[in-house]
Order: sequence, then C-alpha cells, then structure tokens
Amino acid sequence: MLQWIIVAILVYVIYFLVNKYEKRLNELNELVEINKNEINANKERIEENKSKLDGHHEKIKKNREHIDLNQQILSKLKD
Repeated sequence: MLQWIIVAILVYVIYFLVNKYEKRLNELNELVEINKNEINANKERIEENKSKLDGHHEKIKKNREHIDLNQQILSKLKD
C-alpha cells in the first residue's frame, strides 16, 4: 500500500512539473511572437548602421590624412 502512495505522489509531482514547464514554454513563445516584429526591425537597423559605418570609415581616413598634413605643415612652420 505504501508503494502505491509513493507512486501516486511521484506521478503527481511529474504531472505538476510537466504542466509548469508547458506553461512556461507557452509564455516564452508568446513573448517571442510579440517581439518578432521588433527583432526583425532591429536586425534591419543593425544592417543600416553597418552600411553607415563603412561610409564613415572613409571620412575618418580622409580626416586623418588632413590632420597628418596639418601637423607636417605646423612642424615646418615651427622650424
């Protein structure tokens, strides 16, 4: 008799854990679906920013060249 009580308790615990796990999975799936559009929008923004960075690298390179040139001119004027 004691064995059946233990088995019943174990079955209930397993049922409780599975039920809790399924609820959590459903909750997470709902959150993913809600945020799916925003996730995709963020991916697009990331790509846009990457392309902007490429353009800025060229400008930074040009500015660095101008700075180097200006430093050379200043050093010549000091001498």
